[in-house]
Amino acid sequence: MPRATVIIPNYNNGRASSRDGTRDFLGKLLESLERTLADDPTELEILIADDGSTDDSLETARAWSRRLWPAGSPRAGLPMVRLVELAHTGVLSKVLNALHAHSQGEYICRLDGDVVLETPCWVAKCVALLDADPQVAVVTGLQKLPDGRVHALGDAILSPLGYHHLGQGLPESALPEVVEVEHAMGCFHASRRDAIAQVGGYDESVLRGQTEELAMRLNLAGWRALATTRIVFRHFHGERHWRPNTADTGAGLQRSLERFREKWGCDRLAPDLAGVWERWKGTPLVERAGIHGPRAWDPESFGDLPPGAEWDRFLTDPALQSQIAAELSALRIADGPGAVFGCRSGLSSFLRARDGIEVTAVEEHAPSIRALAEKSKSGGAPTKCLRSCYVSDLASSGLQTASFNFVALLDSVERYWNPVGLLRESRRLLVADGLLIVRSRARVARFESRGKASHLFAAHELLQIVQHVGGFTPLSPPTLDSVGRWQLLARSSGSAAHSVHFGA
Repeated sequence: MPRATVIIPNYNNGRASSRDGTRDFLGKLLESLERTLADDPTELEILIADDGSTDDSLETARAWSRRLWPAGSPRAGLPMVRLVELAHTGVLSKVLNALHAHSQGEYICRLDGDVVLETPCWVAKCVALLDADPQVAVVTGLQKLPDGRVHALGDAILSPLGYHHLGQGLPESALPEVVEVEHAMGCFHASRRDAIAQVGGYDESVLRGQTEELAMRLNLAGWRALATTRIVFRHFHGERHWRPNTADTGAGLQRSLERFREKWGCDRLAPDLAGVWERWKGTPLVERAGIHGPRAWDPESFGDLPPGAEWDRFLTDPALQSQIAAELSALRIADGPGAVFGCRSGLSSFLRARDGIEVTAVEEHAPSIRALAEKSKSGGAPTKCLRSCYVSDLASSGLQTASFNFVALLDSVERYWNPVGLLRESRRLLVADGLLIVRSRARVARFESRGKASHLFAAHELLQIVQHVGGFTPLSPPTLDSVGRWQLLARSSGSAAHSVHFGA
């Protein structure tokens, strides 16, 4: 009885399915398994289930099923691959459940047909991590792009940053050796058979995002997932053609997102954490995600100036002058009326209102709003152009729908506990073709940490969450300014539908 089964669901992973007709995805994967597992001491088997392929990958699988492990291998003389040929279903979850049914190992190492393994004896490394902690259900490795750039060290799902790949774009030296994650992508997903069986296997009604949905059930049941740089693989998914199936059509992807929302009460790509907290607080699902409930901004805990201090120090503090100048420049991109969410004590809002533009300064910290009222009076602000607005929750301002030409989020999307809620409120307040201005303190070249007071975005994460929340068309990627802020501009499209995106 093998200790581990390496499973490969195959549908059109051959040369004919590559962009230029030359890359043999499945053949390259199997060559890498022969190379990296020849000396692996684990008792293991490799099992392919073909879902009615119409390209050359089926013949590749048949050819490898006739090959034997080479001399010197712990499995010398035994068949390298066991092949199961299925009638085509086009539903990956069904193929995966069939693979689990046909496999024999205590641990199931699932691989996509377009990956290549680089680490020798990687199954033994997976088994060691799974053996070390009986609560660990899933292990994944370091996923690289074909050119060697870091693509992912596991995923986050229920995050203030939205669904995203951890470590994407970072140098390998910035990554932890082992880290707990919410989700391991299906391209490399080593799991404990009993854990998958306990939560009911793969949901066959989910056409795409099967492992994310499975991860939610595993997390809810208290299982853990780890990602490690001890195992490295490359993913060549960008080199394949679209495959003729329902799952990858726009309608199929939308159906998968809707199914996730039906089951879990939130969007998979841009989860509204208010709904997550209300439904799942106190469960291991929320603990695994490391999220917390509603929490108002407090300047001291976020390292910001106390109420009114920016007014008092502005004339003598060059760094503060640079920050306010950058904010004012951003606010001058659009004409009013506009709203500034996260206005602090409102100096930037005051200066923009002094241009004769109607500005509503919104803040959830009452002492800061009081400081704005006091300081603006002494500063001679034109009260007809500046309005201060205290709200108990930035995502529920109570302001009139479609009443602003621009909404600016000044260092607020990263300090508000539920960024999706804040972005949706911004969308509600904007007129059609209104401008969203996001300025956010940046996370640059370091691995993110969860549970901190603020959740800093990398550039691609900020762009993704604005796209995924729906109703916005980004005008350009975020740019980093001289004071360490990302700046992103997006146009309101008047629609709540987000762009379908599964690759992050």
